[in-house]
Amino acid sequence: MANVHKDFHGAFSYGIQFIMKSYGMDGLKAYLEKLADTVYTPLVKGLRDEGLSSLRAHWEHIFTLEGGKFEQREEDGVLVLEVHECPAIAHMKKQGYTIDPNFCEHTRILNEAICSRAGYQSSVDYDQAAGRCVQRFWKANT
Repeated sequence: MANVHKDFHGAFSYGIQFIMKSYGMDGLKAYLEKLADTVYTPLVKGLRDEGLSSLRAHWEHIFTLEGGKFEQREEDGVLVLEVHECPAIAHMKKQGYTIDPNFCEHTRILNEAICSRAGYQSSVDYDQAAGRCVQRFWKANT
C-alpha cells in the first residue's frame, strides 16, 4: 500500500481556518476552484471523457488508500458515494486536531467545481460531527 500522510487533513483544516479568517467564504471558494483548475485537472478530464466510471474509480482508490468506510452505487444514472466513516475526520479526531467548522464544506465546493468543468453536477449532504456524508454525481442537463 502507498505511503499516506493523513496529517495533510489536519494541515488542510488549519489552512481553511486561515482562509476563512482572512478572506471569508468567497476566498475559500476561489481557492478551491483554483485547485479544481490545477490539481484536479486529470479528474476533470477523466470525468469529461469517461463519465461517472472515472469518478467512481477515483473514489474507490482514494477511500481504499486512506482506509475509509464507504460504499458506492448507481441510482438512475446518479453515482452515490456514501461515506460511513470519513478517514480525514476520523484521523483529525484521533490526533486532536482542531477541525474547522467549514471543513466538510470544502467537499461540496470542490465537487461542484470539478463537476461543472466536466459537464456534471453534484450534491453533498454531510454530518461533519459524525464524519459521514452522502455525495451524489450526475450528468448535467445540456
